[in-house]
Amino acid sequence: CGPTVDEEEEDKEEMEAKSAFHGLAFGAVASSAAEIVTMPIDVVKVRLQMQGADGTKQFSGMFNAMLVTARNEGLSALWKGLPPALVRQTFYGGLRYGLYAPIRNLIGANTLGPNEKIPFHLKFLSGGISGALAAFFANPTDLMKVRLQVDGMKGGPPQYHGMAHCFREIVKKEGWLGLWKGAGPTMGRATVLAAVELSTYDEIKKQLLHHNIIKEKSAFGVLISSFTSGLLCALTSSPFDVVKSRVMGQSVGPNGKGLLFNGMTDCFVKSIRNEGFLSLYKGFFPNWARLGPRAVICFVVMESLNHMFLTWHET
Repeated sequence: CGPTVDEEEEDKEEMEAKSAFHGLAFGAVASSAAEIVTMPIDVVKVRLQMQGADGTKQFSGMFNAMLVTARNEGLSALWKGLPPALVRQTFYGGLRYGLYAPIRNLIGANTLGPNEKIPFHLKFLSGGISGALAAFFANPTDLMKVRLQVDGMKGGPPQYHGMAHCFREIVKKEGWLGLWKGAGPTMGRATVLAAVELSTYDEIKKQLLHHNIIKEKSAFGVLISSFTSGLLCALTSSPFDVVKSRVMGQSVGPNGKGLLFNGMTDCFVKSIRNEGFLSLYKGFFPNWARLGPRAVICFVVMESLNHMFLTWHET
């Protein structure tokens, strides 16, 4: 049988919605808000990750990439790829955050009693599963986002004129399956990212509360948990993130095949062979600079929406 009402009230955590539907909706809103704020950092990150894949170097670092992009293409270029990014977050962010708690509870329901806490490794596993599922379904929007972000990076006229045109061009030149180009590293990145972010945030917050370092619903607790999660996410997901950007952002030939890499494994091998292992950490600082604030925004919005809903529901 399920937990009693009193047990539910004792165990209730603000990052979870009371139902999967509200989790999906709140997750989508939180992820979209974070995407808008951090989009310039994401554009710079992707461009730094692409740099060197073809043997050329265009930027000297994060701030230089931001300045050069704004000077050559206009300030709005720092928000390139925003429309597909927002569509992506509706699915990816919603599913990733919304499915985390139900999957976590489902995994632990058959092995643990109602009064026991679900262990860290099950939270890690459920975060990875929710991330992988979300990334697969959202891959077409992720592909369009990356293509638009690197469009115009080398100068010359833009190849795409918005999200709809980008979608049509991909389907025309690469087929419908081309929309899932880069799905391998995307799912790998998402699995690591979701597992590390969701489980470490949850665990760090629990430990801080257990040792009375923070108080429930405190802004300081959210900040320290989120920024720590962001650092761990950047360290663990950067290799997959670099490969994802390169496989998705590379130019394609008349046959719809990539001109630089044949897929995830080929990209890993060539990147390390030609540029060294640290090439897998290109764009690390904007990646961390994005993940930290992004995690804060996501969790603050998510917890605020959950708290508002629970307060309204109980009145």
